[in-house]
Amino acid sequence: MADLLESGPQNLNFGALQGIIIGSLLGILLPILEMFFPKARRFMPSAMGLGLGFVVSFANSFSFTIGAVIAWIWSKRNEQQASRFNVPLASGFVAGEGLIGALVAILMAVLGLIGKG
Repeated sequence: MADLLESGPQNLNFGALQGIIIGSLLGILLPILEMFFPKARRFMPSAMGLGLGFVVSFANSFSFTIGAVIAWIWSKRNEQQASRFNVPLASGFVAGEGLIGALVAILMAVLGLIGKG
């Protein structure tokens, strides 16, 4: 996407342009299908989930999966508690990971472990 924004679609290779078109069409088509077939919604992939799956690393995708399984188990054991605390707890984990990642990068830069080239 950065290459697209920097130099325009004429400089992308054919496969990248096809991928952007297919991804865009899926991102539009999936929510429309959910709207017309509400009973099938639980079997349809999330357009946002598919998009993120292609952009984020496997480690992050795997962490999302583990979190989703934990949230699902939690909701089966105590639905009221899970519905109340699930989003704040997950948000805290995401924010905490970002803060720790930034802190580690700052410490590595200060200690001179990165940035030398």
